[in-house]
Amino acid sequence: MWALLPIKALRGAKKRLSELLSEDERAGLVRAMASDVLTALRGAKRLEGVIVLSSDPDVQALAESAGARFLPEGDAKGLNPVLEHAVETLAAEGIESILIVHGDLPLARPEEFDALVAAQAPAPALTIAPSRDDGGTNAMAISLPAPISLEYGKGSFAKHMRAAKAAGVTPPVLELAGIGLDIDRPADLLAFLAEACPGKTTDYLVESGIAERLQGIDRDPDITSEAL
Repeated sequence: MWALLPIKALRGAKKRLSELLSEDERAGLVRAMASDVLTALRGAKRLEGVIVLSSDPDVQALAESAGARFLPEGDAKGLNPVLEHAVETLAAEGIESILIVHGDLPLARPEEFDALVAAQAPAPALTIAPSRDDGGTNAMAISLPAPISLEYGKGSFAKHMRAAKAAGVTPPVLELAGIGLDIDRPADLLAFLAEACPGKTTDYLVESGIAERLQGIDRDPDITSEAL
């Protein structure tokens, strides 16, 4: 099984953090998180390799420096069409299964990726690791050709489960602590810092001053949990 890691262009990413972080800071955060995910993927023992999917030359350089294969997005627009095109391309190459992983999972650990691979049944098959709290699909092993259409976006976990049922597939669902935390909001960054392990993301948040800024927000009685 190969890992497929889609990464948007570094500039303009993570707009839900724009009230707290500048564009440069968000780009730095995305780069650091992607580096940590790549490190975890390379540490997994059950993966054959890692493929990074992007249109950004900076992401290509990051992928190649990490020893990953780079796959250009092509002309498709939007995450699902881009991924569908990549899946078709890889299936045509003879790859039999992939593990789709997002680049904003800085707590992900190699053994969690190995657990997903180990849980995957013979084709047609899916194995899903959902987000902790927002209904997303943070990692999904999928046999090729894909038995379902990809439906990333709001509520993707429920959508993928419904699609699997319609296709006659019963996917194992693995609740994985590291993979379960994706970074989209300031509250996610606070949760990450509370559990943070050594890595590029922790280093970046500390060295940039973002971590100190976040702790200040967390201590401010005028900032509600909803605002975070």
